[in-house]
Amino acid sequence: MSMETDLCAVLVSFTPAVVWGGFDDAEGFPRITLQRISNLTGYSLKGRADIETARVQINIYSEDADQVLQLAPLVSQALTDYRGGSVIRIKELSRRDSISETGGDVIRLQMLDVQVRYRA
Repeated sequence: MSMETDLCAVLVSFTPAVVWGGFDDAEGFPRITLQRISNLTGYSLKGRADIETARVQINIYSEDADQVLQLAPLVSQALTDYRGGSVIRIKELSRRDSISETGGDVIRLQMLDVQVRYRA
């Protein structure tokens, strides 16, 4: 399994609308998207090491402000507690609030940045 698949599998318990990248079609709320922001590959004298570190942004969307504020700490806790598959360790780096206005609707948003150490 890949790091992307592992992270999505952890988060699907919070909402079935979890995707790496972005949604192509309209989905219900709450929804969660993940995307890699940066990646660092380790090297040894013999070549590329099999351990990598990525910075991943997790966006949690909801129409209800209370729901997104309750969901964000649960998502963070589930990720930082998770060890398995290709994932060695996850550490939360930051959490930010935002809103997204689309078609007259105001969607609440929390953005979590995490550092993921995993086996490539």
